[in-house]
Amino acid sequence: MRRSAALVTAIGLTVLLLVGSTAVFANLGPLTVSSIDVGQGDSILLRAPDGTDILIDGGPRAAGPTVVAYLQQEGVDDIEVMVATHPHADHIGGLINVLQSTIPVEAVVYGLPGSTVTYSDFVAAMQADGLTLTPVAEGQAFTWGPMSVSAQNPPEGDTNEDSVVLLITYGDHEFLFTVDIGSAAEGDILASGVSINADVLKVAHHGSKYSSSQVFLDVVTPAYAVISVGEDNPYGHPTQETLDRLAVVDAEVYRTDLHGTVVITSDGQLLWTNHDSSPLIAFLVYLPLVENGTVPAPTPASVEIIDIYYDGVVPYVESDEYAAIKITGSSPVSLTGRRLNAGDPGQDFWFPDFTMQPGQECRVYTNEAHPERCGFNFGSASALWSNSGDCGYLYDETGTEVARYCY
Repeated sequence: MRRSAALVTAIGLTVLLLVGSTAVFANLGPLTVSSIDVGQGDSILLRAPDGTDILIDGGPRAAGPTVVAYLQQEGVDDIEVMVATHPHADHIGGLINVLQSTIPVEAVVYGLPGSTVTYSDFVAAMQADGLTLTPVAEGQAFTWGPMSVSAQNPPEGDTNEDSVVLLITYGDHEFLFTVDIGSAAEGDILASGVSINADVLKVAHHGSKYSSSQVFLDVVTPAYAVISVGEDNPYGHPTQETLDRLAVVDAEVYRTDLHGTVVITSDGQLLWTNHDSSPLIAFLVYLPLVENGTVPAPTPASVEIIDIYYDGVVPYVESDEYAAIKITGSSPVSLTGRRLNAGDPGQDFWFPDFTMQPGQECRVYTNEAHPERCGFNFGSASALWSNSGDCGYLYDETGTEVARYCY
């Protein structure tokens, strides 16, 4: 679904009534695409509603524990496909930790081999798990769960700009992952004549001025552009030239150095990020020709407390306690005026004017601010959740308890 005049940010939703149409898009469930904050590098986790988990790169070696902790935090029990896009250390280094973790990996695909120590260690870790590398080249197509995948790069045998570029389609949405290619590889992809129009672009080479050429962006025309980049990196990434070119195509830009881990969610029709208070989505409502003239109602939605991370959790991977909440159902829910209680009188967090979207997870931290998880915190200088067992209670705007979670 491409961004058009129908997309607006002021009200969040635009309803297009296509009277007389018999087409109704099935809700596929939420696909989440997380650009994990690994500093100067790339690591992207795709989680499909059928349980298919795809990991594209793992960031630098130092980020390996961060990637493993994120996978565990998100409940990943196995990785169906690991993609090693190219042999540079800032992309495959962290994959070594993943391979050495308790999370099983079923398959590993790659573009071209490398000759560095990091690459050799990556291959050794993979072989220790009984895995072999499966090469990927331009023109290949795959089906990964509910996702259709096509490889746009590299040409077979090419050692220049050899990153594995993937275009992934989910429902009405396309995601283009351009890894570290430069303008030369972009030109080759354009010359091939394949369609690379995409709603979401993983900006190439951390926002280098030698990538994301204007002619390339003019064809992709992304609604969202995600730049995976480290703070105060010595390369000056992302460059102002790239940011200016993204502005020309009116892309909404998110950066891991500014926003932390960026999560983009698609249910095949709607598209939003974990940083949207009024999500940038288009909502198509089709009026089918049915005998009673009605349209099936969306699944009722409610907000649930899905987890509480407290100081006694082992292994402990969070720097602060939090309670996690998530929507069940397929409709947005306003949190305005709702209250989360941490178990004792006065331990209350009152939600501001905020609307959660289906599939979105928000967290209310004890003290820290995490904008990538909605930015909520109790503002407490001391721990709230008891290590010996406690409960969290969620109340609606009328003061009625609507959810409870105990551990």
